[in-house]
Amino acid sequence: MQIIELTKEQFDEFAFSHKNHNFYQTSQYGSLMNRHSFTDIYVGLLNDDNKLTGASLILTQKKFGRFKSGYAPRGFLIDFEDLNMVNYFTRLLRDYLNRLGIVYVKIDPLIVNIQRDDDGMTVVGGINNSHLIDFLKSLNYEHKGYNLYFETMKPRWNAITPLSNPSDKLFASFDKQTKNKIRKSFKRGVTVYKGTRDEIKLFYSFLDKKHAKKLSYYLDEFEIFKKNDMYELYFAKLDPKIYMETSKELYESELQTNTKYNELVQKSTKGDGTNDYINLKMNSDKLLAAYKSEIVNANNMYQSYPNGVVIAATSVIKYNQEVYFLDGGYNQKFKSFSANHLMKWAIINEFTRKGFAFANHNAISGNFDPKDPYYGLYQFKKGFNSNIVEYIGEFDLVINNGVYHAYQKIKLLKKLFDFKK
Repeated sequence: MQIIELTKEQFDEFAFSHKNHNFYQTSQYGSLMNRHSFTDIYVGLLNDDNKLTGASLILTQKKFGRFKSGYAPRGFLIDFEDLNMVNYFTRLLRDYLNRLGIVYVKIDPLIVNIQRDDDGMTVVGGINNSHLIDFLKSLNYEHKGYNLYFETMKPRWNAITPLSNPSDKLFASFDKQTKNKIRKSFKRGVTVYKGTRDEIKLFYSFLDKKHAKKLSYYLDEFEIFKKNDMYELYFAKLDPKIYMETSKELYESELQTNTKYNELVQKSTKGDGTNDYINLKMNSDKLLAAYKSEIVNANNMYQSYPNGVVIAATSVIKYNQEVYFLDGGYNQKFKSFSANHLMKWAIINEFTRKGFAFANHNAISGNFDPKDPYYGLYQFKKGFNSNIVEYIGEFDLVINNGVYHAYQKIKLLKKLFDFKK
């Protein structure tokens, strides 16, 4: 067995068919990061029959003088169930990278830690890869722990919707609140459309600037992935005309119902279902008031935005039967329109019809306490009939022990110094 350097074409061909395939382990992602302070290298594991049996994109970056750090995003692409292969690949890769002056390589593979149910609880008798974590530690990998939040390079907790059912059955599997919000958003005049490169700045305006990268990153992301038909931008737009029309239709329909209930109340005698008719009439009165308020709101929206207004945006990567939600956001002013719910459903519906297997909603918190500040994020993504997936987390494969541990001490001291400031 030996480690060799691969061309981008060789790597992509192998990566696409690997069982742990993901868009982070592609030459497109490597090229993107190459424009943003990293160097991308592609390595492969040849067995004794000269057959490629493992590979990885590794992003390198100068950290301390002539030394470098490495990062294999969602890698390596090897069979982690074959502990002998993990052993050989690790030892050969360590020697290979040591010659390149790389002190350590961070990995965060797409390997399930403990199987969870939809409420985040452990599935009795389900998948448990604690033995793999122990094995990696024995090979000089340092495990970075079981974080519940977003401290790692890539999220340790994800929500993933299987797309095996037809669209109508999939929609029926969503929770009641999610379905109601999707329907309400549609009725209130929210539509979804695909964006172009010219709308990247508009997309960028919806991102949380505390966590967003520079605008140039998203321009490069669009260019590189779109060239390979792997990237889409989506926008949700409020059309006040539709909002006004549907509000009027709902009001007029309910007005007819209200009139009918009123007649029944007038005709009924005491004890002849009068109370039931009165209750129905009262509920209808409430709906009429709500729809009338919607008409007023729609009219105000039309006065302010006669040509409509974009109220939410998101970007997705499509790769090997998975659509992956990347970044996005919405205008808080229009929160009540539930544009994110409708937009996510429109995307899921599109890719379900195209035969995709999964919709990955990206990060959630691993704390499922309703009091947790991120519980709403979990509920939103869970509402789309999502599975909760917990990965084994981050590891540093230590190559140069002396330099690595000296660097960790420096980082710790810097944190303490910053804390005291």
